[in-house]
Amino acid sequence: MPVISVDWWKGNDRARRQELVGELTACVSRIAGCPEDAVTVIVRDVDPDHWGKGGRLADELVPGPADEPTPTPAAERPSTYATVPPAPQDAGGQKP
Repeated sequence: MPVISVDWWKGNDRARRQELVGELTACVSRIAGCPEDAVTVIVRDVDPDHWGKGGRLADELVPGPADEPTPTPAAERPSTYATVPPAPQDAGGQKP
């Protein structure tokens, strides 16, 4: 019986959780050769201030909607970016 645990940003709605659970269940069932009923998926919503990276809390690393910079044209962007978790949305918004 496969058990999958997913921790992601708080704020994803029921439809996104359902899509995630459905896709993971189908994939694991196919690869493991077990019925979908045997697959358990646990989804945990995590507040950004309960998640850390590089010694800092994620809510310090990810700009909020009011703090987001104006997009830079592709020609002016540096070739590499630091990897940070996606920005959370408000409780009524949608986000991965």
